[in-house]
Amino acid sequence: MSLWTVETEAMEQTILIVEDAVINQKLLAKIFIKQNYKVLVVESGEEALECVKRTLPDLIVLDIILPGMDGFSTCKSLKNNIETRDIPVVFVSSLDSTKDKLEGFKAGGVDYITKPFEPEEVIARIGTHLRIHHLQNKLEEKNRQLDIEKQKSQNLLYNVLPKSVGMELLKTGKCIPQLFKDTTVCFVDIVDFTSASSAMAPEVIIDELNEIFTEFDRICLRNNCERMKTIGDAFLFACGVPESNNDHAENVARAAFSMVEFLKSRNKVTCHNWLLRVGLHSGPLVGGVVGTEKYLYDIFGDTVNIAARVEETAHPMQVNVSSASHALLKGKCVFSGGKRVEMKGKGQQTIYTLQSMLSWKS
Repeated sequence: MSLWTVETEAMEQTILIVEDAVINQKLLAKIFIKQNYKVLVVESGEEALECVKRTLPDLIVLDIILPGMDGFSTCKSLKNNIETRDIPVVFVSSLDSTKDKLEGFKAGGVDYITKPFEPEEVIARIGTHLRIHHLQNKLEEKNRQLDIEKQKSQNLLYNVLPKSVGMELLKTGKCIPQLFKDTTVCFVDIVDFTSASSAMAPEVIIDELNEIFTEFDRICLRNNCERMKTIGDAFLFACGVPESNNDHAENVARAAFSMVEFLKSRNKVTCHNWLLRVGLHSGPLVGGVVGTEKYLYDIFGDTVNIAARVEETAHPMQVNVSSASHALLKGKCVFSGGKRVEMKGKGQQTIYTLQSMLSWKS
């Protein structure tokens, strides 16, 4: 392979000359070297294709009449390769018919210079195409960075909001509040967390909540539930919102039971032991995005309030469910109780305690 390289100081861009005539090789190389370009020279299309595999030039000056593969075929091969298709190709040829020039542009060339050529014209044209190529590369890099930042923003939005809600916001710029008729809501509260944590260092408190709530998030995900929010040491999640789910009560019950089992196991191996109270209620609610500066997808309605009241009736490490949830879970769970309790704002209500799932999946 006939390949020679000329290097000068302050070289930033590389030009590959594909030319079999020695006199034209030297003339073009001399022109480019004076402009402080790095110059690579090969004598055939086949050698050019091998050369670009090792070193990607910033621009290729390509003769048409070459031994073996001609310039048109060489250019087409370069444009068919994802690694080399964006390299600008300037044809420099003694063929000066309109047909040849059109064939050169059709093959993918950005310019066509006929021999004999004026050095000043070559310098001007090559410089223009190198500047355009450089600006295109900068623009592509900026677009790539914008895509990365856009993806980061989308991922952050999906972490803050349910994915379907985030997608709706990105697509339309708004989220229309909806009534969801069939849902189950669950409140999980850590017993005496405020008083117990008063003696802990702030970083220990956060580490404890982070570890517990991270696992709660995983449990929600496995059971097709959606975490709505945390309120201090309370964890609120639901199923059936914002995506409908016929098994909303069973999914929430399974997730709630899994959270209790997780904490039982964790208490055996950690210094800080925690207990939970859990309450479930099923019914309709309204879901929507609150805020314009800081988005929060929240749920509203009596169903949410009753779930909080049911949680208050539970003993530590107990999952209590309302009569509405109990009706949906018959035959799928084992319950105890059926006791009547006075519920604030609701009078006498029947509460059941979940003992186990008949079809268990952790």
